[in-house]
Amino acid sequence: MKKKFFQKLYNYDEQTKTYLIEVSLDDYNDVYDDWDPSPFKKRDIEDEFNDFVVDSSEDIPLNFNITLVLYLPEDKRDSKKESTLVLAFRNFYEYAMARHKRFSMDLDKKTLFYLMFSILLLSVGYFFSWDEEKLLFSVLHEGIFIGGWVFLWEFFTTIFITKREAHKKYKLFKRLFHSEITFIYK
Repeated sequence: MKKKFFQKLYNYDEQTKTYLIEVSLDDYNDVYDDWDPSPFKKRDIEDEFNDFVVDSSEDIPLNFNITLVLYLPEDKRDSKKESTLVLAFRNFYEYAMARHKRFSMDLDKKTLFYLMFSILLLSVGYFFSWDEEKLLFSVLHEGIFIGGWVFLWEFFTTIFITKREAHKKYKLFKRLFHSEITFIYK
């Protein structure tokens, strides 16, 4: 059987039936954003760490579970910092999911607006006619039709492309939120 791209890049744990996203750290603080003054359990995750984890997670199809494996030096072992890091990780992705839900709700409102405005413009263009002999009225009439079709296009683009991509991103954040985090010390 030919291995797929992600199967070549990521180790698979037969016991837990998950793909492993492995990250080597020098210290627990490498995960946290240095600019965020919040306590560690509420602190944002470092952009580079988040990008690596999200990009790696995107490589692995959503129907597979993942485990985040963090490698740290043996002399850094601290169970309290471990639990704080796990909590910060969960808080970060829980917030990301909440933001995505808000984004989806706003997208639903925009989608409805696109549809209603499209129907309005197309109805005005179809049912009302002006003196087509005058250039200004002719241009206005064509502009109303074009605007109606553009908003209808936005409606379909949002329904079939944007919402689908947003739903996939939400599922990705949800998988990260529920992923197991393992610490290995060397």
